[in-house]
Amino acid sequence: MVITTLEKYKGEMFCVIADGNKRAYLHRDIISKFQLQEGIEISRERFAEVLFASELRRAARRAMYLINEREYSYIGLFEKLIKNYPEDICYKVADMMAAKGYVNDRRFAEGLVYNYAHCKLFGPKRVRQELFKRGIRGRVADDAVESCYNGLCDRLEALIEKKYAGYLEDPEDLKSVNKAKNGLVRAGYDYDDINKAIKDFLEK
Repeated sequence: MVITTLEKYKGEMFCVIADGNKRAYLHRDIISKFQLQEGIEISRERFAEVLFASELRRAARRAMYLINEREYSYIGLFEKLIKNYPEDICYKVADMMAAKGYVNDRRFAEGLVYNYAHCKLFGPKRVRQELFKRGIRGRVADDAVESCYNGLCDRLEALIEKKYAGYLEDPEDLKSVNKAKNGLVRAGYDYDDINKAIKDFLEK
Protein backbone atom coordinates (compact mmCIF):
# COMPACT_ATOMS: atom_id res chain seq x y z
CA MET A 1 0.00 0.00 0.00
CA VAL A 2 1.10 3.55 -0.74
CA ILE A 3 -0.10 6.67 1.08
CA THR A 4 -1.20 8.76 -1.87
CA THR A 5 -2.65 11.71 0.07
CA LEU A 6 -2.02 13.17 3.52
CA GLU A 7 -3.58 16.56 4.08
CA LYS A 8 -4.95 18.58 6.97
CA TYR A 9 -8.67 18.13 7.52
CA LYS A 10 -10.01 19.90 10.62
CA GLY A 11 -8.19 21.10 13.68
CA GLU A 12 -5.61 18.47 14.54
CA MET A 13 -7.13 15.86 12.23
CA PHE A 14 -5.64 14.77 8.90
CA CYS A 15 -7.19 12.96 5.96
CA VAL A 16 -5.07 10.02 4.86
CA ILE A 17 -5.74 8.15 1.63
CA ALA A 18 -3.93 4.93 0.81
CA ASP A 19 -3.87 3.38 -2.65
CA GLY A 20 -6.13 6.16 -3.87
CA ASN A 21 -9.31 4.86 -2.22
CA LYS A 22 -8.72 3.78 1.40
CA ARG A 23 -9.57 6.88 3.43
CA ALA A 24 -8.95 7.45 7.14
CA TYR A 25 -9.13 10.50 9.39
CA LEU A 26 -6.24 10.46 11.86
CA HIS A 27 -5.10 12.74 14.67
CA ARG A 28 -1.71 14.34 14.25
CA ASP A 29 -0.41 12.28 17.21
CA ILE A 30 -1.11 9.11 15.23
CA ILE A 31 0.49 10.60 12.14
CA SER A 32 3.60 11.41 14.18
CA LYS A 33 3.70 8.11 16.05
CA PHE A 34 3.69 6.05 12.85
CA GLN A 35 5.73 8.60 10.86
CA LEU A 36 3.19 8.75 8.07
CA GLN A 37 3.80 10.92 5.02
CA GLU A 38 2.77 11.08 1.39
CA GLY A 39 4.45 8.65 -0.94
CA ILE A 40 5.61 6.13 1.64
CA GLU A 41 4.79 2.47 1.26
CA ILE A 42 3.08 0.77 4.17
CA SER A 43 2.05 -2.85 4.62
CA ARG A 44 -1.57 -3.76 5.16
CA GLU A 45 -0.66 -5.09 8.61
CA ARG A 46 1.02 -1.81 9.54
CA PHE A 47 -1.92 0.22 8.22
CA ALA A 48 -4.25 -1.94 10.33
CA GLU A 49 -2.10 -1.07 13.34
CA VAL A 50 -2.49 2.62 12.50
CA LEU A 51 -6.27 2.31 12.33
CA PHE A 52 -6.38 0.32 15.58
CA ALA A 53 -4.27 2.95 17.36
CA SER A 54 -6.52 5.69 16.03
CA GLU A 55 -9.68 3.94 17.21
CA LEU A 56 -8.06 3.21 20.57
CA ARG A 57 -7.20 6.88 20.98
CA ARG A 58 -10.78 7.93 20.21
CA ALA A 59 -12.22 5.38 22.63
CA ALA A 60 -9.80 6.40 25.38
CA ARG A 61 -10.73 10.06 24.97
CA ARG A 62 -14.41 9.11 25.09
CA ALA A 63 -13.77 7.10 28.26
CA MET A 64 -12.04 10.06 29.92
CA TYR A 65 -14.97 12.29 29.01
CA LEU A 66 -17.42 9.83 30.56
CA ILE A 67 -15.33 9.38 33.71
CA ASN A 68 -15.04 13.13 34.16
CA GLU A 69 -18.85 13.35 34.09
CA ARG A 70 -19.39 10.66 36.74
CA GLU A 71 -17.83 7.51 38.14
CA TYR A 72 -18.19 4.14 36.42
CA SER A 73 -17.52 0.53 37.28
CA TYR A 74 -15.29 -1.47 34.94
CA ILE A 75 -18.26 -3.22 33.35
CA GLY A 76 -20.29 -0.03 33.33
CA LEU A 77 -17.60 1.78 31.35
CA PHE A 78 -17.22 -1.18 28.97
CA GLU A 79 -20.98 -1.29 28.33
CA LYS A 80 -20.97 2.43 27.59
CA LEU A 81 -18.09 2.15 25.13
CA ILE A 82 -19.32 -0.98 23.35
CA LYS A 83 -22.14 1.06 21.80
CA ASN A 84 -19.61 2.81 19.59
CA TYR A 85 -16.39 0.81 19.52
CA PRO A 86 -15.23 -2.79 18.84
CA GLU A 87 -15.09 -5.20 21.76
CA ASP A 88 -11.30 -5.56 21.83
CA ILE A 89 -10.90 -1.77 21.89
CA CYS A 90 -13.40 -1.48 24.76
CA TYR A 91 -11.64 -4.09 26.89
CA LYS A 92 -8.27 -2.45 26.27
CA VAL A 93 -9.54 1.01 27.19
CA ALA A 94 -11.32 -0.29 30.31
CA ASP A 95 -8.08 -2.02 31.34
CA MET A 96 -6.17 1.22 30.77
CA MET A 97 -8.60 3.22 32.89
CA ALA A 98 -8.45 0.61 35.67
CA ALA A 99 -4.63 0.51 35.59
CA LYS A 100 -4.53 4.30 35.99
CA GLY A 101 -7.00 4.19 38.87
CA TYR A 102 -9.67 6.12 36.99
CA VAL A 103 -11.95 3.09 37.32
CA ASN A 104 -12.03 1.27 40.64
CA ASP A 105 -14.87 -1.12 41.41
CA ARG A 106 -14.37 -1.06 45.19
CA ARG A 107 -14.42 2.72 45.30
CA PHE A 108 -17.44 2.74 43.00
CA ALA A 109 -19.23 0.19 45.22
CA GLU A 110 -18.54 2.24 48.34
CA GLY A 111 -20.11 5.26 46.69
CA LEU A 112 -23.19 3.28 45.71
CA VAL A 113 -23.55 1.88 49.22
CA TYR A 114 -23.37 5.36 50.70
CA ASN A 115 -25.97 6.65 48.25
CA TYR A 116 -28.45 3.79 48.45
CA ALA A 117 -27.99 2.57 52.01
CA HIS A 118 -27.20 5.73 53.94
CA CYS A 119 -28.94 8.40 51.85
CA LYS A 120 -31.92 6.54 50.39
CA LEU A 121 -32.12 4.10 53.33
CA PHE A 122 -32.34 0.98 51.17
CA GLY A 123 -31.72 -2.46 52.67
CA PRO A 124 -29.00 -4.96 51.71
CA LYS A 125 -31.05 -6.81 49.08
CA ARG A 126 -31.92 -3.63 47.17
CA VAL A 127 -28.35 -2.41 47.45
CA ARG A 128 -27.12 -5.69 45.92
CA GLN A 129 -29.59 -5.25 43.04
CA GLU A 130 -28.30 -1.74 42.37
CA LEU A 131 -24.70 -2.96 42.48
CA PHE A 132 -25.49 -5.79 40.06
CA LYS A 133 -27.18 -3.43 37.59
CA ARG A 134 -24.01 -1.35 37.50
CA GLY A 135 -21.65 -4.25 36.99
CA ILE A 136 -20.48 -4.83 40.58
CA ARG A 137 -20.58 -8.55 41.34
CA GLY A 138 -18.65 -11.29 43.11
CA ARG A 139 -16.44 -10.57 46.10
CA VAL A 140 -16.54 -6.81 45.62
CA ALA A 141 -20.35 -6.86 45.78
CA ASP A 142 -20.33 -9.22 48.79
CA ASP A 143 -17.99 -6.93 50.73
CA ALA A 144 -20.02 -3.86 49.84
CA VAL A 145 -23.32 -5.46 50.88
CA GLU A 146 -21.76 -6.75 54.11
CA SER A 147 -21.06 -3.16 55.10
CA CYS A 148 -24.79 -2.40 54.73
CA TYR A 149 -25.58 -4.38 57.86
CA ASN A 150 -23.85 -1.80 60.03
CA GLY A 151 -26.63 0.43 61.38
CA LEU A 152 -29.31 -1.51 59.52
CA CYS A 153 -31.87 -1.26 62.34
CA ASP A 154 -31.42 2.49 62.63
CA ARG A 155 -31.86 2.97 58.88
CA LEU A 156 -34.93 0.76 58.83
CA GLU A 157 -36.44 2.73 61.68
CA ALA A 158 -35.62 6.00 59.92
CA LEU A 159 -37.23 4.77 56.69
CA ILE A 160 -40.40 3.76 58.53
CA GLU A 161 -40.65 7.17 60.14
CA LYS A 162 -39.90 8.95 56.87
CA LYS A 163 -42.22 7.07 54.48
CA TYR A 164 -44.48 4.61 56.24
CA ALA A 165 -45.54 6.10 59.57
CA GLY A 166 -48.89 7.09 58.06
CA TYR A 167 -49.68 3.44 57.27
CA LEU A 168 -49.07 2.43 60.88
CA GLU A 169 -51.33 4.84 62.73
CA ASP A 170 -53.86 2.06 63.36
CA PRO A 171 -52.24 -1.31 64.19
CA GLU A 172 -55.60 -3.01 63.57
CA ASP A 173 -55.70 -1.78 59.97
CA LEU A 174 -53.89 -4.80 58.53
CA LYS A 175 -54.28 -3.61 54.95
CA SER A 176 -52.30 -0.44 55.69
CA VAL A 177 -49.77 -2.29 57.81
CA ASN A 178 -49.19 -4.77 54.98
CA LYS A 179 -48.68 -1.89 52.53
CA ALA A 180 -45.93 -0.60 54.78
CA LYS A 181 -44.36 -4.07 55.00
CA ASN A 182 -44.49 -4.55 51.22
CA GLY A 183 -42.86 -1.18 50.68
CA LEU A 184 -40.05 -2.10 53.05
CA VAL A 185 -39.56 -5.43 51.27
CA ARG A 186 -39.18 -3.53 47.98
CA ALA A 187 -36.65 -1.32 49.72
CA GLY A 188 -34.54 -4.43 50.31
CA TYR A 189 -35.18 -5.49 53.90
CA ASP A 190 -35.91 -8.99 55.26
CA TYR A 191 -39.31 -9.84 56.72
CA ASP A 192 -37.87 -10.65 60.15
CA ASP A 193 -36.16 -7.26 60.39
CA ILE A 194 -39.29 -5.52 59.08
CA ASN A 195 -41.63 -7.22 61.55
CA LYS A 196 -39.36 -6.40 64.47
CA ALA A 197 -38.93 -2.78 63.37
CA ILE A 198 -42.68 -2.28 62.92
CA LYS A 199 -43.37 -3.92 66.28
CA ASP A 200 -40.89 -1.57 67.96
CA PHE A 201 -42.37 1.40 66.10
CA LEU A 202 -45.92 0.56 67.21
CA GLU A 203 -44.84 0.05 70.81
CA LYS A 204 -43.36 3.53 70.81
